[in-house]
Amino acid sequence: MFGCDVTTFSLVAASSHGLLEIMTPLFFAGLLAVIPLQPGMTYRGWNNIDEVTVVQAFNASDYSQIAVESFDVSGVSLPPSNDNTYKAAQLALQGIKPAFMQGLLKKAERKVTSTPSNKTLLIRARLTKVDPGSQAARYWGSFGAGAVKIAMVGEIVDGPSQKILLRFAQERRSGFGMFGGGYGELFERTARQIGGDVAGLLNAF
Repeated sequence: MFGCDVTTFSLVAASSHGLLEIMTPLFFAGLLAVIPLQPGMTYRGWNNIDEVTVVQAFNASDYSQIAVESFDVSGVSLPPSNDNTYKAAQLALQGIKPAFMQGLLKKAERKVTSTPSNKTLLIRARLTKVDPGSQAARYWGSFGAGAVKIAMVGEIVDGPSQKILLRFAQERRSGFGMFGGGYGELFERTARQIGGDVAGLLNAF
């Protein structure tokens, strides 16, 4: 559903002598943010999204609302059932979509609805990773140790025609909280961040 073979977009900065110059990641991120995206191209790190593939050009101003058509959690891998984080990851699956919706609602510039109309952009999302990390490692470890991770892939679809406009992939992690942060708290925080990321992606069009 989500796979595709596309040309990957990259930036090459050449000096007057034809040599590759070293440019900072912030420079590239800023440059990518203002370059018009082209159909058939995959962009990495654009507008804070890990990967965006433009399938068909569109203008988000042509749409008045956004709806989450599907949010698939069925195929995501969980820790082994005898692992002490299995129950936390299993419970997290129930709260990830509501938290994602909160992040989407907070940052979307268009109405988020459950009743699509003729001017609706649809989001189809599928979780690919739900990693509870380790609360003990977050408490005792160094920066980033034991972080909770959520990853998803998705499609942005034109509601009336059902044509796919964009494909995206995004991963976020959270590793801070009182006493290492509870699993539920960090899963929900991470899912809200991804919801906000997807809202930001749509706002950019």
